[in-house]
Order: sequence, then C-alpha cells, then structure tokens
Amino acid sequence: MIKHYDYGQAQTNGVLRGMALERGLSEQELDASPGEYEDRLQAITEQWYQNGMGAAAKSMGQ
Repeated sequence: MIKHYDYGQAQTNGVLRGMALERGLSEQELDASPGEYEDRLQAITEQWYQNGMGAAAKSMGQ
C-alpha cells in the first residue's frame, strides 16, 4: 500500500514539474527553496491564476 502511494506521489510530482517547465519555469526556479518561491515565483503563479480567471470570465461571456 505504501509503495502505491509513493508511486502515485512520484507520478503527480512528474506531471506538475512537466507543466511548470512547459509554462516557462526553469529547472533552477523549480528547485528553489520555499523562501525563494515566496520572493520570486509566487508572482509568476499569481499571474497565471489571473490569466486563467480572465479566460474563464471570457468563456462565460462576462
């Protein structure tokens, strides 16, 4: 059972890492410490969120 969880977690991490790389983050940014994330990467993810919200609003005709 534990191996099943570990394999699923590894697969999820791989998918998330692949999507982040596809969206333009570098390997260095992905391997940043939590403090570096808060300082630099959080602004990037906030922009992605706002872009997604804008696209959703357009799709709904607002």
